[in-house]
Amino acid sequence: MKLACYSYKLPFSTPLQTSSQRFQHREGFILSYTTEGRQIYGEAAPLPGFSTESHKSVQNLLTSYQETISKKLIGSHPVKELQQFYQDNEVPPSLQFGLDTLAYQIEAHKNEQPLLPYLFADASPKVGVNGLVSLQADDVLKDVARKITSGFRTIKFKIGLHFENELALLHKVRHKHPELTIRVDANQAWDLDVAVHHCKQLNKLGIEYCEEPLKNITPANIEQLYQETSLPFALDESMTQHSYWPNLLSFTEYLIMKPMIVGSFQRNIKTKRLANTHNNKVVVTTSLESGVGRYFTSLLAAGLGSPNTAHGLSTGFILAKDIITEKNVISEGYMDLSSQRLPMINFDQQFFTKVF
Repeated sequence: MKLACYSYKLPFSTPLQTSSQRFQHREGFILSYTTEGRQIYGEAAPLPGFSTESHKSVQNLLTSYQETISKKLIGSHPVKELQQFYQDNEVPPSLQFGLDTLAYQIEAHKNEQPLLPYLFADASPKVGVNGLVSLQADDVLKDVARKITSGFRTIKFKIGLHFENELALLHKVRHKHPELTIRVDANQAWDLDVAVHHCKQLNKLGIEYCEEPLKNITPANIEQLYQETSLPFALDESMTQHSYWPNLLSFTEYLIMKPMIVGSFQRNIKTKRLANTHNNKVVVTTSLESGVGRYFTSLLAAGLGSPNTAHGLSTGFILAKDIITEKNVISEGYMDLSSQRLPMINFDQQFFTKVF
């Protein structure tokens, strides 16, 4: 039984631009564990701007606790033993997620079950997914048409850079595709007064929700924004920025849950329950990680994501190079996970650096 760790650095197809940051590549760690002749994988990949931990801090922890982690994984109850390890050592969320992916695979194998039914006995392998289209693209309408032809029924757009241009394009999309479900993400671009104006304009488009509209969100200003616009809102990065984020759920209708950012599988389950108590739907999304992390995120979407809701899982196209090739087939807005398996990984030195 052997634990190995590889650092990766994967380029984006085009630089990823949000309202506040620009990313050239995605960094993270692939964990490889060999047991009983089987090789299993996990991924820990903190996301800058969302995660509270850094790439370097995760590497330091992995190196420091390599032997301890290996002992936990060979124990009789690796999931339980790791939970205690997380508490005792303040293990950050992305590393919790990566280690849990290994531990649950080990336990599912011991119980002779595939991972999805082991995690969630009643979960459907068919998961709703949204497409992602950039409003900065050369031909937005053509890109939207391609996504619809590929089977997507919900499309998400990033906004907050040049609102008037973005709004005009969204009106064209809505006119061309009245049946399309549109969701937008402002990535905390606006002060309250600006947000009120912009959200009133967005409300005319019949969008599903606007994600993170406020630059400095508080219970008072999100309540005012909701009362003045009646637009459905969604929380995302506020979850890691503000300890009072549960108090915001009274004025939102959706919670965007990134398992890599939330942490262990148990923390994701608790977050889902909290959203339910406030009647918020849960949209599970990737953290733009590699195909390894996306696979496990998809399983959590099947078990924890709100049904009849599209989830942000189809993000592999954003990477110019990936660790595994994604072969998701989208049909009528759904991805079928029943036939998905992680292939063996070739740790090409072009993308990987061995940590241990």
